[in-house]
Amino acid sequence: MKVVEVISPSNIALVKYWGKRNEELNLPFNSSLSITLGYELSVRSRIVFREGEGEDKLRINGRIASAEEVSEYIGKVMNRVRQIYGRVYAEVDSFSSFPESAGMASSAAGVAAVVEGANEALHLGLSKREMSKLARLGSGSACRSVFGGYVVWWRGNREDGEDSYCEQVFPHDYLEDLVDVIPIFEESRKPLSSRRAMRRTVESSTLFKCRVEYAENEVIRAIQLIKNKDLEQLFDLIMRNSNNMHAVILDSWPPIFYLNHQSLKVMEEIYNLKGAAYTFDAGPNPHILTTKRNLEKVLNIIVDIGAKRTIVTKPGEGPYIVG
Repeated sequence: MKVVEVISPSNIALVKYWGKRNEELNLPFNSSLSITLGYELSVRSRIVFREGEGEDKLRINGRIASAEEVSEYIGKVMNRVRQIYGRVYAEVDSFSSFPESAGMASSAAGVAAVVEGANEALHLGLSKREMSKLARLGSGSACRSVFGGYVVWWRGNREDGEDSYCEQVFPHDYLEDLVDVIPIFEESRKPLSSRRAMRRTVESSTLFKCRVEYAENEVIRAIQLIKNKDLEQLFDLIMRNSNNMHAVILDSWPPIFYLNHQSLKVMEEIYNLKGAAYTFDAGPNPHILTTKRNLEKVLNIIVDIGAKRTIVTKPGEGPYIVG
């Protein structure tokens, strides 16, 4: 028996992926760019690896995960680990510092923790790039949480996914004044999982093909804006990319509603503020990226809109082994 404990932060995509060209391997239609966040928005996982034959098990915040969840998030990763290591199975006990399944990438952080733990405890000797490909099997966005700082996930072209991997493009402290404010408006589980929603969008959205080309080009532009520390244009890009993704989500049929009236109010107020950017994953809770100078203004806005609670974090260094 080998036991390891890992803290793994979530990430927020500035240029988002939405839709998979291969669901089994979690291969995206477009590349994406994200920030791995600080430990205020993280998952802490205790993972027990046992030699021999056995079933992988997963508990999330004390809840026993369904067989489907274990298969989707842990099973695919562990099947690949077994190919590398041999007969072994995992028992994962995971606790998140933020709402589960509310559009805040809790699964990404959890899967990245399992990959980090397996590489450490089982001495797999995987490079960060190989770890990102392993994490991708469990959750697409998990591959970005393997790294800290600013991370690009290249879509790749190969059918086997070997050229679909992540790499860090800037360290976590490259934009030294950047902060991320996450107001929590809704803590309940979203009505439709991202996996199922993506499938519906790919199958039915008339706007989807246009989005893929647009998003691919925006990754390169976003990297250049970060390099130049051009926050004004970067903030505009972030908001437009978020709007674009939710446009194709709404264009899916039947339509998918992830944003609520508070989400829309955030969009209006933050756009008018200038000096901040909102972005939404598949849920109503925004990430509001801003600078330390504008932090108090942002906090006042979200209190007025009715946030239940607020998490403030900044770009972080990625997962690490506890102890």
